[in-house]
Amino acid sequence: MFRDYLRTYPNALKEYQQLKVNLAAKYRFDRISYTKAKAPFIQKIINKAKEERD
Repeated sequence: MFRDYLRTYPNALKEYQQLKVNLAAKYRFDRISYTKAKAPFIQKIINKAKEERD
């Protein structure tokens, strides 16, 4: 669902790519914090994808 949404909406994909780049720089040696910091964006996209299905 998340992947499909990003494929459908290139602007969301670009936003996610930039987020990952920024977080990778910020949490270079802290994989757990990197993953946690991505979670709100991922949840937001999943919620949008679910809304579209309904």
